[in-house]
Amino acid sequence: MQRQPLSLRVRAVGFWGAIILPFIHVPLLLTGLSTRFQTMVFLFLLGSNLLALYVGHEHCQSNG
Repeated sequence: MQRQPLSLRVRAVGFWGAIILPFIHVPLLLTGLSTRFQTMVFLFLLGSNLLALYVGHEHCQSNG
């Protein structure tokens, strides 16, 4: 069994992270962004999601 290159593994993590992260946003939005901490957590998660989208957007295309 061959090992995948690091770039393919990073793309896979980005791809699946982009799918999973929005589910963390929902409870945060339902409880409201009433404190500065909640707002900062939301912005961090949003930025992480955008980064995951950017990194993982070619995951399925690169696997054939």
